[in-house]
Amino acid sequence: MRKIYITLVVLLLAMVGMAYLYFSNLNKETSTNNLSLNAASFNATIVFGFENNKSFYDILNGQDLFERVLGEEKSVDFKNLKELLLANEIDASMANQKVYISILPGLNNKVDYLISTQVKEDTDVNKLMNGFGKSVKIDKINNLYKLSFADTTSVFVGIKDQLILIANTEKPINDVLKLALIENSTFANYISKNSQYNKNVLASLYLNFNNSPKLLKNILNSNLIGELSVFNKQNTFATLSYNFSTEKLLFNGSTEIIDEKSYYNLFAKMPEQKITINSILPDKTANYVFYSFTNYASWYKGLTNWFNLNGESEKIRSALNVIKDKYRVDLPKSLPQYFTNQLVTFELNSGEKFGAIALNNGEKLNQLLIDLSAEYATDIRIFKDPNIPYYFFGEPFKKFERPFYTIIDNYLVMANNASSIQSFLNSYSKNELLVNAEHYIKFRDQISSSATICFYVNSKNSSDIFGRNLKSPYYKQFQSSKGLKDFDAFCYQLSGDNDKFLSNLVLDKKVDKKDALDTLNINP
Repeated sequence: MRKIYITLVVLLLAMVGMAYLYFSNLNKETSTNNLSLNAASFNATIVFGFENNKSFYDILNGQDLFERVLGEEKSVDFKNLKELLLANEIDASMANQKVYISILPGLNNKVDYLISTQVKEDTDVNKLMNGFGKSVKIDKINNLYKLSFADTTSVFVGIKDQLILIANTEKPINDVLKLALIENSTFANYISKNSQYNKNVLASLYLNFNNSPKLLKNILNSNLIGELSVFNKQNTFATLSYNFSTEKLLFNGSTEIIDEKSYYNLFAKMPEQKITINSILPDKTANYVFYSFTNYASWYKGLTNWFNLNGESEKIRSALNVIKDKYRVDLPKSLPQYFTNQLVTFELNSGEKFGAIALNNGEKLNQLLIDLSAEYATDIRIFKDPNIPYYFFGEPFKKFERPFYTIIDNYLVMANNASSIQSFLNSYSKNELLVNAEHYIKFRDQISSSATICFYVNSKNSSDIFGRNLKSPYYKQFQSSKGLKDFDAFCYQLSGDNDKFLSNLVLDKKVDKKDALDTLNINP
């Protein structure tokens, strides 16, 4: 019996020892594998991740859409790097390794990129650099290597243990090399957690909206106000899987809003609704943001809590009591019964901004609002008291402090100028609507007809707006035939799903009518 006990004790100690060795090696391996991820996530707004193998590049050779988005200069860099790596034995040391391409703010209004990957453990770094051969000139600058290609473009390379860093300038690499790279950032943890569910996809896109203001500061002439405020102070992450297509850039996945004070959290549990309010938008619409909920009464309770979280409840309660005493109308009790489940804010190519709310009985609401408003012209009125739309719909309607409005076909449409409302009525009466435009009909075929929130940008109608807001180099890329000129529209759809949003991101390319005809094989 005693021998049995001794044997059990020995076996137990052996198991503990093996477990210790296994998990210590596992932790070491995990720490090593996190080097490139931690490097990629540092200071980045966008991270594109894929596995380094020839099949991935072969698939991407079927389209040039990424090159158009990146711009001509960065596309040439990536093309040179790809050909260099695949043409030399150096690629074997990085085969099947995870590669991350980070987009981050640079100096002097530049947008930088940083490529982060790792080489295999037994790789000789010196031999690695010599493996480039005569196809590229290599100069050692401090602790970095500068690779100069035959077409005069160049990139910088930094090496730390197994970590390989490649960038268009020295700064992103030097910033990373100063880090310990041991502890994961919040963004790195998010990527690591979500990449576990994306092992079978071609490539993944990770977005860190926390860092978007820094990046946009280098791109925009304006501050993040108005429609751009959506990018300001958003504690939000997204993970999206790339779906190959020659006609569009298409990603789908999920978006997670961390900040409980975010307005968008009011919709995180709201299932998607069929988008119908877009039927009233003029054909000159440059962009719109659509919102939906299943039931206004229950959503309004969430809005009331949102006001409370942001310290506005008492002020709003007081303002509504003043209106009640002045007009003998209890708005929180009388207004909600006329609201259905959709609202939208939109902007025309002229820069005019509008808001619209779907109603179930426009005539009765018009009667209710008679005492609270004044007539400006036929079918156009103006609210007498400020912020009424904001009190009942929150953040998107904050810009309409005391708007002019019209009610037509069970939609309340508002704007800050009477002339804008008249312009809307003219388009609506002539049936000059976005839903009738050929490019929008084609675009709607590319996306889901339902969403909880939907951000849409029409490229052609936004040209003048981008001209005012984009700094010169980025506006040139927007207009360039080798840039974004051939794209029709951008759309980011969110559908509520248990505190997260199922997400679709689409950048749709124009169809060449000549090419489209050719594919039909029509004989003369």
